[in-house]
Amino acid sequence: MSRRNSGPVRVFSARACAAPLEKAAALFQQRTGIEVQISVCARHCAKPVAEEAVGEAGSHDFLQEIAEYRIHDLAISGAEYLLDDGEVRGIVQKGRRRTIAYRTSAIIVPRGNPAGVRRLADLARPGVRVGISVIDCLKGLWEDVTARQGLLDPIRRNITFHANGCVAIVEAVAQNVVDAAFGWTGFAHLAEGRIEIVPLAPGQQIQRGTCIGLLSFSRQAAAAGQFMDFLATPDAQACYREFGWTIR
Repeated sequence: MSRRNSGPVRVFSARACAAPLEKAAALFQQRTGIEVQISVCARHCAKPVAEEAVGEAGSHDFLQEIAEYRIHDLAISGAEYLLDDGEVRGIVQKGRRRTIAYRTSAIIVPRGNPAGVRRLADLARPGVRVGISVIDCLKGLWEDVTARQGLLDPIRRNITFHANGCVAIVEAVAQNVVDAAFGWTGFAHLAEGRIEIVPLAPGQQIQRGTCIGLLSFSRQAAAAGQFMDFLATPDAQACYREFGWTIR
C-alpha cells in the first residue's frame, strides 16, 4: 500500500472486539502511514465488574454512544444486527459495511469449572446458576443456542443473572457469581486465566459476525474505506484468528 497524507481514521469499537483491532490497526498504520485512533465504549457495561442489568437495560446502547460523540469514521460491533439498527437510525451508511470475522458461541465457566459443566444439557441441572447478557453482541444468544435443542424452559429456570454486557458477564463468571454463562470462544483473553471455555457441540454452535461500518458523519471516508478493505485481508484477519475469531 502507498503512503498517503490523511487525517486520522477514528474507529469506535465494542470493548470485547478491541484487542485484535488494535493489532490490525498498528499493522495498517505501519504500512500506509495513516493513523488509526481507536475508542472503546465507556459505558458501565464496559467496565470490569459483574454488573447486573436493571431498569431500562440497553436503553443507552452502543449506537447511542457513537451518535453522541459524532467524531468517529467507523464503528465495529460484535454482531451484525447492531449495525442493522445503525442503518435504520441513520448512524451507519447503508451499503458501507464489511464482515471481518466470526465468533462462535460457547459456555464460559469459572477457572476449575467447579460445577462440572461439560455440555449444554448440564445448564439444565438443578442448582446450576446460569448467566446471560441482555444487551449488545450477546443479546438473545442463549435463546438461539437452547431453542435448537429444545432446552429453553429447563435452562431458563436456571438463569439467575442478567448481565449488562459482555464484560459484565465475563466478570460474573470469573467471580463465581454464576456457574456458567453463554459467551464466545474468544472470551478467554478478557479474563486473564480466570475463566475457562467449554466448547459447544458443532450442531449447537451459533456464529455472529464482527463487522465494521462507515458512519454517516465520517470526515475521512476515503481513508476509512481503505482501512475497512485492509481488515478483510489475510494479514489483518490473522490478528482476529489469534484472539479466537473464526475466518471464512
